[in-house]
Amino acid sequence: MTRLPGARDDGAALFGRIVENLDRTVRSLADEMRPVESGWVARTGSLPLVWTLNQLRVTGRASFSDVVALADQHQGDLPYRHVVVEEDAAGRRFEESFGAAGWRVDCEVLMALEDRPDRAVDTTAVTALTEPQMLALMRRWIVEERPDISADALDQVDEYNRREGRLWNEHIFGRLDGGGDPAAITKLRSDRTTAWVEDVYTVPAERGRGFARTLVTHATELAMSSDHDLTFIVADDRDWPKNLYGRIGFRAIGKIWAFHRDLDSST
Repeated sequence: MTRLPGARDDGAALFGRIVENLDRTVRSLADEMRPVESGWVARTGSLPLVWTLNQLRVTGRASFSDVVALADQHQGDLPYRHVVVEEDAAGRRFEESFGAAGWRVDCEVLMALEDRPDRAVDTTAVTALTEPQMLALMRRWIVEERPDISADALDQVDEYNRREGRLWNEHIFGRLDGGGDPAAITKLRSDRTTAWVEDVYTVPAERGRGFARTLVTHATELAMSSDHDLTFIVADDRDWPKNLYGRIGFRAIGKIWAFHRDLDSST
């Protein structure tokens, strides 16, 4: 692949910038932020079932038992525990302990746009989606991943998506199926210097048609044409889309870990 003009090799600095932008959503939308030993806690009483806005963030040294105790202390009134660990080495160290204790373990790879795509793609079929169309596709995606999610939790995630989109001046792009209904989505967020490509999803019946590549390519082209000095995307480290993003030009910069435990399966 050919490097983009201005592409940088300072992975630590890029990782810090990406994490800072991910944190911006939490710090801007959470009802309450407070420091705790080894990190900070976000709480949002108005959206208590939205994990992102009700989390324990671990940024310093801590043992597994310390992290669990902090989660119990600061999330004791919630039907779940949700912990995010910024340092990859710490996340890998915690992975076995959390998994053995029955927690869900997720690892996300942060990727910065550094290279040119491996091939050109026709993006003329990309269309703008409305907020209601976005919310409908997002609900479908969430139910696909969490079939037991409650109606109340779905409604709260809808509101979270609305708030996040407005915070980031979000542009919503999609592909339509043969009947003219939205079948795929991605979002482009911007603060004028940093662009964030997020929420790439295609409905099951339309997968394998290149919709994800087309949408992500369109978003990155728009980001580059608007002179952003950083464009990034976040991918599940254990799923195939990260490989697609690599072919489009994104390079892995670092990883963050999330550990989640439901105490009430209805949420």
